[in-house]
Amino acid sequence: MDLHPTVPIFPIMIFLSFVAMLLPWAWIKRDNTGILFLSLWIAIACLNQFVNSVIYPPSRVIVGISVAIPASALCMARRLYHICSMKAFLLTPTQKRRALIEDLCICLGIPILQMAIGHRFNILEDIGCYPAAYNVWLTYVLCDSWTVIIGIVSAIYSVARNGKEIDKFIEDKVDRKHYDRLIILSSFVIIFDAPFTVVIMIVNLTTMPLYPYIGWEDTHFNYSRVDEIPAAVWRSDAAFNAKMEMARWILVLLAILFYGLFGFSTEAMNVYKKGFWTVSGFLGIKNRPSSIPQEILPQ
Repeated sequence: MDLHPTVPIFPIMIFLSFVAMLLPWAWIKRDNTGILFLSLWIAIACLNQFVNSVIYPPSRVIVGISVAIPASALCMARRLYHICSMKAFLLTPTQKRRALIEDLCICLGIPILQMAIGHRFNILEDIGCYPAAYNVWLTYVLCDSWTVIIGIVSAIYSVARNGKEIDKFIEDKVDRKHYDRLIILSSFVIIFDAPFTVVIMIVNLTTMPLYPYIGWEDTHFNYSRVDEIPAAVWRSDAAFNAKMEMARWILVLLAILFYGLFGFSTEAMNVYKKGFWTVSGFLGIKNRPSSIPQEILPQ
């Protein structure tokens, strides 16, 4: 059987993306909840897709990832809004703990709730396990609407930032480069993710029959069935093939963007140098002190 051209390339790229998403944890501060969870969820998604492309494990991770990435972007948008309005610097310790709990509810609670709803899955050759939701109107309410709603809320936070307050804050408190990185990353996820979900919904509504919702038992009839679909079958549907490949490769694009923004900062270079000299020390090569200043991520 001939392999699809993406078969050898995609597992390599998605694994490198997984590694790239974990490296910034060495220098990103732990109180930057949105950035950390965005990195973590993309890393989990990349690892899941890598394993999926090799051994097809059953998993609900894809379902959670679909809302985890925009939820993390929402967390970042909220933090940026609070930074620009100076609220982030006026919090008491109790309010900071409350803010952390709110961040965790967004970054962890929403994805876990989405995964808890439950989905059956099919096994697609060259892809692996993939959620197979029953095409009824309730599916779009319970499953697909999350990303759109989160995207709208994130956009509201982004628009609510006051330009004059931003300029004043950047001048006094934070390095412009770091702020620009956060804006670019959160804006990319906000602008792309919700429209992508809408496109997928339109494709499903126009290319698949919409069944009437009769009841919970009817929807979950034969729920444990797992169909194994050959690549020749599902790739013959051009729209479905495009949807599946876009859903996979967007993770690689996100990883490249994230690492491109945070993997070449001054802090990152300092970590790389420290690691290099640590390894070199075992070879008898002495460390050379660096005077490069540390960048500070906004709190």
